Amino acid sequence: MLFLKDTPVETIIPMAQAIEAVEESLAETSRGNAVVLPRRRIHHDNRMLFGVLPGSFKGAMGAYLQTDQDRAIHHETVILYSVETGEPLVLFQDCSINELRTGAAGGVGAKHLAPPAARRVAVIGSEKHAFTQLQAVCAVRPIDTVQVFSPTPAHRLRFAERVRSGLGLEATAADSAEAALEGSDIVITATNAQSPVFDGRGLRPGMHVTSIANGDSTRVREEIDRDTMTRAARVCVTSRATVEANGSDVFRAVRDGALTWDGVCELGDVILGNAPGRTAPDEITLFKLQGLGIMDLAVGLRAYEALKDSASVQRI
Repeated sequence: MLFLKDTPVETIIPMAQAIEAVEESLAETSRGNAVVLPRRRIHHDNRMLFGVLPGSFKGAMGAYLQTDQDRAIHHETVILYSVETGEPLVLFQDCSINELRTGAAGGVGAKHLAPPAARRVAVIGSEKHAFTQLQAVCAVRPIDTVQVFSPTPAHRLRFAERVRSGLGLEATAADSAEAALEGSDIVITATNAQSPVFDGRGLRPGMHVTSIANGDSTRVREEIDRDTMTRAARVCVTSRATVEANGSDVFRAVRDGALTWDGVCELGDVILGNAPGRTAPDEITLFKLQGLGIMDLAVGLRAYEALKDSASVQRI
């Protein structure tokens, strides 16, 4: 079995390949050729949680495993086994697969839902997931301008500088979420917020929104409001079963009658053409991204294929 620790997987496969892998995994899931089970979490009294996201894809089966205590303590493990032999193939320990695959999933959503000529992005959030979401959008759309808002001025200034130096884009730190949204074509929310981070009534026709915060009945996350959901002509999720199992904000909107399940589709069906993506320039679209183990496996499998014959990788 290959063993990697503290090796960022983005140094093994680039974002473009991660997007391809995630898109394929979602399409194969919708075709019925892959297995996905919803995320399950154990919460402890000290706020430590243990999360499990299992799946099976292209001859590999395994899971993403997470321990987390309010992000102050965070570890992730991705392990893949052979479906044929049951033997472990590779174990990734703290290799940032989750960040890369979550960003890649946002890129897949933008590829199928965002305006084709989108150039300006508003980013609400300033940590790692915000950056990988932006990286992925830049891989599928001709982005040239970024406006970022974070409640902490130093954080948004730091993020803007990282965008300028790392992605070569024009980037400014906005004084408010509303200022960040002004003139933007795409909105990315990548936060741990427990209440909406912008007013959905301010969305302009034609905008696309990607939201990644997902909690459960014990740890509520709600970074977008009901107006954002109800104004969207298209609400896409990665997995309806996960939305229902984890009681996310989309689930609560359906439960409360603000949305219907008929108005919610899975991104895999959009990829396959079984559900509509963007059908008109003035539509507002929303991709509510839920983490799936199948996406971690897809990215991990790409990395494994790139490494399996390497003599420099540790084996255990």
